[in-house]
Amino acid sequence: MNLSTYKGANVPDEPLHRVTFRLSYGDCDPAGIVYYANYQRWMERTHTEWWFLQGLRFDELPSRLGVAVVTRASSAEYERTITLFDQIECRLYASRLGRTSFTMRADFIREDATRASTASLTLVCVDPSTPEKPVPVPEPMRRLLMDGGAEPGRC
Repeated sequence: MNLSTYKGANVPDEPLHRVTFRLSYGDCDPAGIVYYANYQRWMERTHTEWWFLQGLRFDELPSRLGVAVVTRASSAEYERTITLFDQIECRLYASRLGRTSFTMRADFIREDATRASTASLTLVCVDPSTPEKPVPVPEPMRRLLMDGGAEPGRC
């Protein structure tokens, strides 16, 4: 697997998953610029679709693997503007894997191949009957994340 460096961490050159779409009116603010919170929505959609394509639906995890997955943190950095009718590609990466949590990263790439934004989402596996209690990331999920290039981390 080829790796490149991003903020001091090695990440695969090839993303786990890509979703391409064109911005519409509902994606933009009155100035015609993408509404900042949409990046998190698009990242969530991309990572949910990737898990689904791997045969793991989050709504089925409690019965299949004995865990639920909850969001611990999300962040985004905005580098370039995207506007109405721009085409964007969301590239998803597994960036960190801890004992009970993992972090996904998404790069949002414009048609001119420049990065418009980077977002991250940290998720924690919890006991479905006690959502405040973290539990280890199940082995099937762990394997998929490690195969995707996730760096071992704490937590």
